[in-house]
Amino acid sequence: MVRIFKRTPFYRVKRGYLLSLVLFVIMAFYMVSAHGTSVKQRIEREQAVPLFILEWQGEPDYAVLVDKSQQKVMIYRSDDLTAPARIFPCSTGENGGPKTRKNDRKTPEGIYFFIDYFLDKQLAPIYGAMALPISYPNLIDKREGRDGYGIWFHGTNKPLKSNDTNGCIALENEDIIDLASFIKLFDTPVVISSQIERATPDKIQEEKHMLTEIIENWRDSWQNKEIEEYMSFYHKRFTSGGKNWHQWKEYKSRLAIKYSYIKVEIDNLRLLNGNDVVMATFKQTYSASSLYSKGTKMLYLTKNSDQWKIVGEIFEGDVVRPVSPEKQAEHTLIKEIEDFISAWKEAWEKEDLDKYILFYDKDFQSRGMDLTAWERHRKRLNDKCLSLKIEIEDLKIDRVSDNDARASFVQYYKADSYQDIGDKEMLLIKKGNQWKIKKEEWTPIRNRVRH
Repeated sequence: MVRIFKRTPFYRVKRGYLLSLVLFVIMAFYMVSAHGTSVKQRIEREQAVPLFILEWQGEPDYAVLVDKSQQKVMIYRSDDLTAPARIFPCSTGENGGPKTRKNDRKTPEGIYFFIDYFLDKQLAPIYGAMALPISYPNLIDKREGRDGYGIWFHGTNKPLKSNDTNGCIALENEDIIDLASFIKLFDTPVVISSQIERATPDKIQEEKHMLTEIIENWRDSWQNKEIEEYMSFYHKRFTSGGKNWHQWKEYKSRLAIKYSYIKVEIDNLRLLNGNDVVMATFKQTYSASSLYSKGTKMLYLTKNSDQWKIVGEIFEGDVVRPVSPEKQAEHTLIKEIEDFISAWKEAWEKEDLDKYILFYDKDFQSRGMDLTAWERHRKRLNDKCLSLKIEIEDLKIDRVSDNDARASFVQYYKADSYQDIGDKEMLLIKKGNQWKIKKEEWTPIRNRVRH
């Protein structure tokens, strides 16, 4: 059997529907009415919908749901769970329950991806017009000791009969071809369940909010090197890369000491729910003082009592490279100034004038004021207001020389009932190990409202 599609990690697969050219030829051959149903009627918004997509950031796309109790395969668009785009009759394993071992004639249950495809010329007649292998066993299956392999979605050249396979998911030939037109390898998820779990949109929103908050707090504690807090998001039975919970903690503790700073960014978060497991996938950009990586992270979470905990994680690196000494120096500079600006903002908001004025150089100048005049100006403003709130956005830092830098950002200022918005630019000078503000300019931004 010859594979005709190169195995490529799913984060490298380009947008655009998989197999479009191949399927055009095959569909021309199978010019018959498809058995799958295109669903027109929608469920009312307040009614329960499948609880399998909790979050899907980025462009909408398709996901596949298999209900073994109904012997049906359903395709849903990620931004519309009120009705499936397609429903196909199917046949799953002869025996009920999730697959646990080789030759048990059971169909797996969990969250998987389509990882390859074979055409009829490469297949024995029993597999019909096409076969689409899936990623069984996944991390959870391996963790639970489930074995076996070769689980496919495939066609059939005999009449379709319920619960009549060795563990694969069989469809009519026309339907497997139709299904394939929605699939992107290593990207389109498939959730296989004994029976569809449903929930109201409000319940799904509640679950989504709770889990996105967990992911964000996990990210925040990681990049802030708060190792105790970070490890609180992991199940005591967590394993990854051969490390258990305690070894993972030691590993992350060493990195927190090694790197002067860590920054973690997350994009295109997806949260999928299946069989009491949530899989979070996202694009992760990791920057540290001597390492840069970018790729796809997969977190598997299960409930420990009433709390979701991470039991396993996988990182597929697209770019992993050491940071040059020049880049390390640049990252260090940026981190130092980010911390400096944050501390300056905090002192200003707290109206702690003694601490606030220490951020300024003795030769400071702004709007015709020297440091002494600036201190008097700030004291007058502090005496007039009861509350003060400063927000900073779009911070940009540029090195001017070895000991000079420029910081610019959008500043939102609110004191009691007064508020304004403007562009702020600071000229910073480093004296010894400390940065100081030598010059500060503010330009109002017109016609922008802060909500």
